Amino acid sequence: MKKIFLTLLLFATANVAFAQQKYYPFSINGKHGITDNLGNEVMKPTYAFATEIPAKGQIYLQDFSDRPDIIFNNKTGAKQLYERILNNQVQIKDVGYSVITNKGKKYLLSEENEKTIPITRDYDDFKTIGQVIIADYDAQDPYVSGGKDKNGIPLPPKIRGMKKHYVVLANDLSLKTIVDKGFNKYLPLYKVDEDEEDKGIVRMVTVKLEDFNKKPNFDYIILSQGNNHKLYNDKMVLVKAFVLAKADEDMLLDFCEKTLKQNLSTTSENSVGGTVSAPPMMVGPSMGKSKNPTAEPEEKRPFKPYFFTKKIENGNTIFALQETEEISKRIFEAKPTSTVKFYKSDNYINIKIAGKEDSRFYFDRKTGEIFLPKAYLTGLGITLI
Repeated sequence: MKKIFLTLLLFATANVAFAQQKYYPFSINGKHGITDNLGNEVMKPTYAFATEIPAKGQIYLQDFSDRPDIIFNNKTGAKQLYERILNNQVQIKDVGYSVITNKGKKYLLSEENEKTIPITRDYDDFKTIGQVIIADYDAQDPYVSGGKDKNGIPLPPKIRGMKKHYVVLANDLSLKTIVDKGFNKYLPLYKVDEDEEDKGIVRMVTVKLEDFNKKPNFDYIILSQGNNHKLYNDKMVLVKAFVLAKADEDMLLDFCEKTLKQNLSTTSENSVGGTVSAPPMMVGPSMGKSKNPTAEPEEKRPFKPYFFTKKIENGNTIFALQETEEISKRIFEAKPTSTVKFYKSDNYINIKIAGKEDSRFYFDRKTGEIFLPKAYLTGLGITLI
């Protein structure tokens, strides 16, 4: 009952937040802009992306070009300009953070509050691996003098190459550097109880730095570069450094099991993406429809209004609200050249026209009124009713 109440509370909160919203993103042929709830165009659809940050009532307009990206407040209409905004780049304690570049400097910005974390290096990527974060950055090789020629004249220095380095950071607001450089692969390890081992746990390979899946807290982790490996515990204290040539995942796992005298696995029962099959439902006399003629008829549930799309006789598609069992209200009609799909959970409508990129706009949760500047209706083949 408590869980149901919490779900209803969250749903009610989402509805209140949506009702307070005054500005909405929309897109025309793949380009994004902003309209108010009266259909007045606030920003023309010229941006490559529009990302909503619901917890903060914000819209990120991102272009990844020379012009600035924008954080737009969907309640007040206030906007802030930044050189670059990359949303949801890292999860710190289960809170998403965006990477903001402004005036040549970078910092992390919480997507739940106004917390900011300065970035001391120009990190390209972050990956949350349980209790730590693995990040990478590019740095030039050390300066090396070019020496002198046979006449003693100084030669130009050697060209300094760029090299990618990986670091381990604390998964907290300090973002403290724990391990600096010296690896380019990692392998999280998890303790396995003997009785669980007997059940035949399947080992999964999850070692590549390209994997972006969030991992649960590990018990040990191996950081590797070439044939050199370092085994750390869950507190990132070095347990053992060792050399193992051409080692694959199984070889590393076996070596660590022998070293620690502990059953280990490269996956956890809490791993993201894992599935557990539920037992099949028992079929018995209580399942299915009752054949007892004296059974009470099923109680009729109260009618709830709903939105729908329907293709009509002339080939057009209508978007309508079924207000009662007998009464429906048409909101707009689209030409046959426009394919209409609406997404109830997110309250937006997608319009597809052959040869063009998709267009999208929101609609009111209760009335179905669409949030789209009228100037774009004709181009999308839409007529309001």
